[in-house]
Amino acid sequence: MSVELSWLSATVALFLVYILGEVVTGNRQYALKDLLGPRDALAPAGPAYGRAKRATANMIEAMCLFVPLVLIVEAAGRANEWTALGCAIFFFARLVFAPLYWFGVPVLRSLAYGVGAAGLVMIFLQVLPFSGVN
Repeated sequence: MSVELSWLSATVALFLVYILGEVVTGNRQYALKDLLGPRDALAPAGPAYGRAKRATANMIEAMCLFVPLVLIVEAAGRANEWTALGCAIFFFARLVFAPLYWFGVPVLRSLAYGVGAAGLVMIFLQVLPFSGVN
């Protein structure tokens, strides 16, 4: 398995952690009987659950960029040290992003987001048709 696909696998595992974070905070806010029903009349999300939901939604958006980029790298044979580094940067930035979002840390959370976005840009620049990579 390539380095990039390994980072993709690790990022999928990390995504499960995001989902579990949302599940745990949701279970802390609502009674089990409320969660077992259709959830039509749930009270609005409290701060912790709201942050967990937003973190997960943000990860979904990030994965919508990361997954295709990694698959393009693989399919086009464009893997190199920059794509591997971009994947690693993305993964570790997202690893830090989750707890920063869950605990409401404002500036560092945005910094982690930006670092992760930079990792995506590093990968993207290697798959552009005019990137010069063979």
